[in-house]
Amino acid sequence: MYQIESIVLIVIFLAGLVAITFENKLEVNKSWIALFIGAIMWIVIAIGEDEKALETAIIHESAEIFELIIFLMGAMTIVEMMGHFRFFKWIENKLLSFNISNKQLFWILGFTSFFASGLLDNLTTTLVMIQIGRHLYIKKENFTLYVINVVIAANAGGAMSPVGDITTIMLWLSGKFTAWQIVLYGFIPSVVAWVVPQIMLTRQIIPENRIGREPKEVLPLQWGIIFIGLFTFGFAVLVNLFHLPPFIGILLGMAAAAIVIDYRLKRGTLKKQAGHIVNIIKTIDMATLNFFIGILLAVGALGHHGILAQVASFIFGDNPGSNPNLIVTGHVTLGVISSILDNVPLTAAVIKMLPDGISYSYWVLLAITAGTGGSILVIGSAAGVAAMGQVRELTFMEYFKKGTFPAVAGYVMAVAAWYVVFCCHH
Repeated sequence: MYQIESIVLIVIFLAGLVAITFENKLEVNKSWIALFIGAIMWIVIAIGEDEKALETAIIHESAEIFELIIFLMGAMTIVEMMGHFRFFKWIENKLLSFNISNKQLFWILGFTSFFASGLLDNLTTTLVMIQIGRHLYIKKENFTLYVINVVIAANAGGAMSPVGDITTIMLWLSGKFTAWQIVLYGFIPSVVAWVVPQIMLTRQIIPENRIGREPKEVLPLQWGIIFIGLFTFGFAVLVNLFHLPPFIGILLGMAAAAIVIDYRLKRGTLKKQAGHIVNIIKTIDMATLNFFIGILLAVGALGHHGILAQVASFIFGDNPGSNPNLIVTGHVTLGVISSILDNVPLTAAVIKMLPDGISYSYWVLLAITAGTGGSILVIGSAAGVAAMGQVRELTFMEYFKKGTFPAVAGYVMAVAAWYVVFCCHH
C-alpha cells in the first residue's frame, strides 16, 4: 500500500509540474494547478493514514505555510508602500540621471540584488528589485532578462549569508558553521554563481533609448516612512535573536509604518491620497500567494510520506560519513534536484543523515548548492516562484530558454570555486 501511495503521489506531482510548465498552452493559471495538486496529494495521504499522525502533519505543514505566506504578504505590502511614496521612482530618476548604458544598468542592478540578498533574503530582494526594474526597462524582453538575473543573483547572494536563505538559516542555527565561516568561505563561490550567468545574460540585452520619458505623477517622497519600510526588513532579521520567525518582524514593521501614516494623515502633514495605502493590502497579488500555498502543500506531502528522505538517502548512500567524496557528489546532486523539489525539506533530511564531526567546509558547500541550484528552474526557489507570480511574461518555458543554461554554468563554476577554496584551506 505504501509503495502504491508513493507512486501515485509522485505521478500527481510530476503531472502538476508538467501542467504548470505548459500553463500558457492549457490557458489555466498555474496557481490553480498548484492548489489542486497540493490538495489532492494530501487526500491521497489521508487514505489509510492514522488520524493522530495526519493531524500532527497537517498542523506542522500549515504552520510552515502560514509563516511564509504572512512573510510574503507583509513584504509585498511594504514594497508597494515604498512605491506609493516614490522610493522606486527616486531610484529610477537617480539611475537615469547618470546617463548609463543598458548593460551598465544591468550590472549595477545585478550587483545590488546580490549584496541586498545577503542582508535581507532572496525573496524580499527579488520583490524589491522587480519593482525597481519595472520602471527602468521599456522593452519587455529586457525586463524579463532582468528578472531572471535578479532571481539568479538573489539566490547566489543569499547562499553566502547566514540569514540570506532559509537553508543557510537552518544550517547556521544547527551549528554546522558559524556566521563568519559561511561569509568567508561561501563568498567566492557565491560571487561566481552570480557573475558567470550575469555575463551570459548581458549579451542578450537589447539597447533602449530612454530620452524624453515622461515621469508619472506620484506622491511626494516621504523619507521617514520609507526608512520605516527599509527597517522592516531589518526587523525580520533582528527577531532571529529572540528565536522568533521573520514574519513577526515584518508584521511589526508593517504595523509601525501604517500607524505613522495614519497619525500623519490625522495631523494633516500627508496628502489625503496617502490614505489609499490601506487599499494596498487589497491589491496584493493573491495568485502568487496561492501558487506558494499549492507548491508548499505538494512538497510537504512528499516530505511527510518520506519520499524526500528516500531521495536524500539514495543520493548519500548508507554511510556517507566514511567517504568525503560521496558527501561532495551528494551535495552537488542535491543542489540540482533542488531545482525541482524544495531545498528546505531536502536540507533538513541531510542535516539528520550526515554524522557529526564533518568539516564545516562541506556544510558551506551544501549552502551553496542548495541555494544556487534552485536557480536552474524558475520553480526551484522562493525567489523564482515569487518572480513568476509577479511578472506575467516570465513563464516556466521563458525562464528555461533564457535562464537555465546560464544558471547551470554558474552552478558548475561555483562548485569548482568552492573546491579551490577548500583545497587552499586544507
